[in-house]
This record gives sequence, C-alpha cells and structure tokens, in this order.
Amino acid sequence: MLTAALYVPHCCVSRYAKLNDPALWLSINRTSGQIVTIATLDRESTYVKNNVYEATFLAIDNGSPPASATGTLQIYLIDINDNPPVLVPREAQLCERVNRNTNGVNITAADSDTDPNAGPFVFELPNYPASIRRNWTISRISGDYARLGLRYQVYLESGVYEVPILVSDSGNPPLSNRSIIKVKVCPCDRNGDCTTLGAVAAAGLGTGAIISILICIIILLCEYLSQFKDQKTKNTSATPEADVNFQKILRKYEVFLLALSF
Repeated sequence: MLTAALYVPHCCVSRYAKLNDPALWLSINRTSGQIVTIATLDRESTYVKNNVYEATFLAIDNGSPPASATGTLQIYLIDINDNPPVLVPREAQLCERVNRNTNGVNITAADSDTDPNAGPFVFELPNYPASIRRNWTISRISGDYARLGLRYQVYLESGVYEVPILVSDSGNPPLSNRSIIKVKVCPCDRNGDCTTLGAVAAAGLGTGAIISILICIIILLCEYLSQFKDQKTKNTSATPEADVNFQKILRKYEVFLLALSF
C-alpha cells in the first residue's frame, strides 16, 4: 500500500478532496490529507504514461467564498514480470514439398512487460504429444525470432495443423505460455502461394473427395440443362414445375455431399 500526504498550512485548510484519479486507485483523507492506495497499481494500464501515474487533489480553505489549491501526485511504477509472452502470429501457411532450408514460418512473441522481463524469448516444442517433435522443428533466428518448419523428409497431407509452442520470457523467474499456431499445409505455386486446389484440400477434403464434388456439380448442371431443353422443345418457358424439379436435383446433390463428408 502506498501512503502519501498533501501538505498545506492547516491554518487555512478545512478539507481535502480528490480532483482527478482516472483509474480510481487512490483515496484521500478529508481531514489529514493522507493519500492511500485502494487498488492494485498496474504499470500496463492505459492510464499509466511512460511508467508514471498521475492524480490531482484539492486543498480547500474555510474562507467565504472558499478558495482551493491543486496538488499533483506522480507515482513512478517499476515493472515486474507479471505478463507471460504471447506467440505471434497465430495462423500461418506452409508449402507442402519445397526446400526445407527456405520453407518455414517466422514466429516471435509479444510481451506487455519491458526489459529485462520481456525478450529475448525461448521457443520450444512440447514433449507431448510425441507427433509434434516428430514432425516439426524450431530453429533460433535471433533473440526475439525463431523459425517453425517441418522436419527433413517429413511430408504431411494438405490440411490445417494445430502446433503447440512453449514461449518463455527473460524475467527472473521467467514466465511461460503455451500457445497454439494453426499452420495450413498445402501445395504451392511458383510464388509460394497456396494453389486453389491445395487450399480446398487444406480445408480438410482429400483429392478424391474434391474430384467427386466436381463430377457431382457437372451432373447437376447436365440434369438441369436437359430439363430446360425439354421445356424449350415443348415451346414453354420455365415453369414452377421446372423450379420444383431443380430443387429435387439440388437436394440429391446435398445428400451426396453429406455422404462424402463421412
């Protein structure tokens, strides 16, 4: 608890009051002018500027009309290691089959604390589940950056993989945080961008399922065009009956897609 006092010669002061305390952390005794904390002071608060918290108080005399004087209290807050680092980014893309020396995801961490309670950071893969260390690797780039990639001769199917990473700061003692990065593994073009087919596959569908969906779409269009052609042959325009038939075809298509999802 912090204790301070607003001092003005008592011959004239009848009471003390708080003028501005943006975070509502302080209280002042109306008679003695003693100031005490009534909440935990947080250096990372938006009310703290350059590690300094300011509050203003009034000393009011007993004149008629009463006059007042203003006093400003500045509290310098020292940083403690009370915030674990957070992994950045939380989502990334990785090409499926390219040179492992160039293929990887640069990762770093964000920490609300300041030096020496922030970086350099330590990035590690957890021991459990075992597949994480078997498939993935982390190499250090600098004090604040590392690279996440697939191990040599490890090839994963297209899809989204959740990779847990342990991030520790340099505080004493250090704080750690287990974060998840979602990595989309997909076949890429020459520019290193996910191909359209690869993006769909990475969403969780295999190549066979994708081809089946495309065939189903073609069949759906052929059926609809065939019925539309029959309507034209009879010299009639599209009717509500044709719309009903189209809805039936669409329902067949939806049932087929549902079966594929299993």
